Amino acid sequence: MNSDFIRLKNMEGELKFTQMNNSYGFSVTTKELVFFKPHLTYHLFLHDIVSMVPHKLDNAPVSFRLNRETVHTTFGSQYYKIGVKWARIVSRSGIVEKENMEFIVPLSAKMLTYITQYSGLVVIR
Repeated sequence: MNSDFIRLKNMEGELKFTQMNNSYGFSVTTKELVFFKPHLTYHLFLHDIVSMVPHKLDNAPVSFRLNRETVHTTFGSQYYKIGVKWARIVSRSGIVEKENMEFIVPLSAKMLTYITQYSGLVVIR
């Protein structure tokens, strides 16, 4: 795991799946979804997710350097726009809680399966 990721000490629920690389990471429990970026962690409760829809990126995948780290815009096979009622943002400066946020994140099929299974969301095809 990237040493710049901020770990959460107390996560609720049973850990089901974690997916990490040097630039991004995701963990899902039976109650929570956590996004890791260097120096920022986004903590969401699954019951606070109000929408989750596939999202197409306008640009081709891009790689760029941030300090000494290479960041790639590809991670999962599909990007999703997730709308939540409430989110906690953890940084080195502290914790901030925000309402009504949207995230565009790359999620693998396996991660998506766990999110839909434990969030109570209904898949519409």
